[in-house]
Amino acid sequence: MGLFMVGLGGILGALARYGISIILNDRGLVPWGTLAVNMLGCFMLALFLTLILYKYSSQSYLVLAVSTGFIGSLTTFSTLSIEGVTLFRSSALLAFIYMGLTLAGGYLFVGAGYTAGQYIAATAGFKKWAGLTAEGADK
Repeated sequence: MGLFMVGLGGILGALARYGISIILNDRGLVPWGTLAVNMLGCFMLALFLTLILYKYSSQSYLVLAVSTGFIGSLTTFSTLSIEGVTLFRSSALLAFIYMGLTLAGGYLFVGAGYTAGQYIAATAGFKKWAGLTAEGADK
């Protein structure tokens, strides 16, 4: 069942990445679609795991479908690498800026996702959902 959930999430993530790339990648020299999906994926994974692991195991079907499946296929290191090399052939400076922006942006977006997750986790509604309050633990 875990393999099926990863596959299902993977199909949806790959379709999302393809759609975003079609919209954004033909807008100049920089592959904006790849940059966008990688930054979005960094934020989403940090936010999702920060929140979901309060209630579910890292091996639950939901976690596997969303993190490994959807976000794993939404983001792409191999395409980033190929596009970086291709960009390097036309402009080494632009390639270094793009790769540096991707790395620094990834860390910033992970930090933002984690911070947003911590903020949400501190709310009463989340604590009740996660079973962290006496009222939520009665379920």
